[in-house]
Amino acid sequence: MDTRSGSQCSVTPEAILNNEKLVLPPRISRVNGWSLPLHYFQVVTWAVFVGLSSATFGIFIPLLPHAWKYIAYVVTGGIFSFHLVVHLIASCIDPADSKVRLMKNYSQPMPLFDRSKHAHVIQNQFCHLCKVTVNKKTKHCISCNKCVSGFDHHCKWINNCVGSRNYWFFFSTVASATAGMLCLIAILLYVLVQYLVNPRVLRTDPKYEDVKNMNTWLLFLPLFPVQVQTLIVVIIGMLVLLLDFLGLVHLGQLLIFHIYLKAKKMTTFEYLINTCKEESSKHQAVRKDPYVQMDKGFLQQGDGALGSSAQGVKAKSSLLIHKHLCHFCTSVNQDGDSTAQEKTSAAADFRATYFCSCSGVSFQWFLLGHYLFFRDEISLHHPAWIAVVG
Repeated sequence: MDTRSGSQCSVTPEAILNNEKLVLPPRISRVNGWSLPLHYFQVVTWAVFVGLSSATFGIFIPLLPHAWKYIAYVVTGGIFSFHLVVHLIASCIDPADSKVRLMKNYSQPMPLFDRSKHAHVIQNQFCHLCKVTVNKKTKHCISCNKCVSGFDHHCKWINNCVGSRNYWFFFSTVASATAGMLCLIAILLYVLVQYLVNPRVLRTDPKYEDVKNMNTWLLFLPLFPVQVQTLIVVIIGMLVLLLDFLGLVHLGQLLIFHIYLKAKKMTTFEYLINTCKEESSKHQAVRKDPYVQMDKGFLQQGDGALGSSAQGVKAKSSLLIHKHLCHFCTSVNQDGDSTAQEKTSAAADFRATYFCSCSGVSFQWFLLGHYLFFRDEISLHHPAWIAVVG
């Protein structure tokens, strides 16, 4: 079924993904991040949090010297506790528009969207699915199937939309997670250096008085001491350090991206739309090249001439980037209506194109590419999302 066609059909907001595989929104609107089904990204997030917390407070902080131990407990414990609170709040808040929260019955299935009657879900600030008048910056999310006030993006890590009601809790979640991982890296590096220089510094806990073998270490001090060999501690430390570095890279780039957005006073949604508009105007001349044709969303070359020169390769690369970016965006008019960009390429192709073309991209491309690659999973990743957001 082609959601972009003008055929007379009654459909829900849907997306065509990879050779006409349909991705449908839930018939029952999601309330918050704990509405079933839970996303596996969300499960992974909480599993990592529990694992890192257990390793930090049960294994590595007890190895620190007496004075540093209590400082680490207070500082790291404060950061982890703050992260837990704001993470739960960001997940639990219903980010829907105020009128949707006031009038909506979440137990009732959403109506079908009749494209023969309406071009877009939201027109003139009225949502034809939620049946309410909404704010100007409200968008209808395909993943939650409801109107979200101040829509920024849909985050699969918290399994909830991020809007004006929970944006700063989401931002605080990312910032506190980044700070916590920095603390954990500092603790791990200190333990590693002291183990190489003077291991006795790490054995100051009174329970080590009964341990004569220097190859034996105690985990989960002081309450539940467990004796293990040095190799076990090293393996756990290396795994935690690797996981910590990976998380820090992902979260650090996400944090930088959102700081950049706040400096520019825009949302993720607005950033993608503006970037798409800029690229569209920049590549008008390239798209008119007689050797480059856009046919059903795929680039084709005429007589092989485009790929035969360095300029041709560069032009083709630019077109690929522009084509994949438009996959995420719509052109929004002053009255809030959206004009569909008829592009159906996959996000994986965009990420590959980003890495192949990174030598000539701007700072904005750097931010956008890393943001999409490390996937805070914005709800714009469905090709026909443009038919859903008004």
